[in-house]
Amino acid sequence: MKLEQGQIWKQGENYIRIVEWARLSIEYKVMKDPISKLGTLHKVTKKEFCRLLKGAVLLNPEGLSAAVPAEVDEEEFSAELEMVISQSIAADLRCILDGANDGDSDSVLEAHARLKDAVSTTDLPLLLDALKSPDNNFWSRELIGELVAKTGGSDCLADLLEALAAGVAEGHDNDGLQSSLIMLAEGEPEKCRRKLTELMASPNFKNQEAATWLLTFIS
Repeated sequence: MKLEQGQIWKQGENYIRIVEWARLSIEYKVMKDPISKLGTLHKVTKKEFCRLLKGAVLLNPEGLSAAVPAEVDEEEFSAELEMVISQSIAADLRCILDGANDGDSDSVLEAHARLKDAVSTTDLPLLLDALKSPDNNFWSRELIGELVAKTGGSDCLADLLEALAAGVAEGHDNDGLQSSLIMLAEGEPEKCRRKLTELMASPNFKNQEAATWLLTFIS
C-alpha cells in the first residue's frame, strides 16, 4: 500500500489524514469527522507513523461518509516504508561522506541532524558500512561515529576504536569521536567494561592503548 499526501485512514474512532509527506517525517491531522476536517496536527518520523497506522484502514476518497474501508496489508506496508526510510538514510550518509570532503558544511550538518532523529538499531549495518568507508575523512568519521555509538552502543566499540585509530593515524585529535566514546562509557559503564575487557583479551586487537584510555572513564 503506497502512502500518499491527502489519504485518510480510520483508526478506531479517529480519522487520520496525511497532511504533508516529507522525506523523513509525516505531518498528519487526527479528526473525529473527516468531512468537517476539524482536528489536531501532529508531526512524527515515518517509522512512528508506520506504527501508528498498524490496524488502521484506508478510506475511499470518493464519498467518505459511505466509504467501505479496505484492509491494508500491514506486512507489505511496513516493508515498503522500511525501504523508503533505508534509502533516505543511505542518501544522507552519502551526503555526509561527500560533503565532508567537499567542504559543504551546511549539507553535512543538515544530513547529520536528520539522521540523529531517524536512525535506529535496524539501520546499524548502513551506519557501520559508512563508518568503514574509504571515502571518510576525520570529520565524517566523527559524525557517523556519533550515530553508531548512539545506535549500537558498546557492541560497536571495536569499530569505534578503529575509527578513532584512523583519525589518529591521519594526525587529528578526534575530539568529537572521543566525546562520543566517553559518553558511551559513562552511559553504559558495565556493558562497556565487559566489551573492552573482551577486546583487550584478544591477541588480534590492535587498539589496546585506546581501550585502556577509555576504561579510565568508567567509575
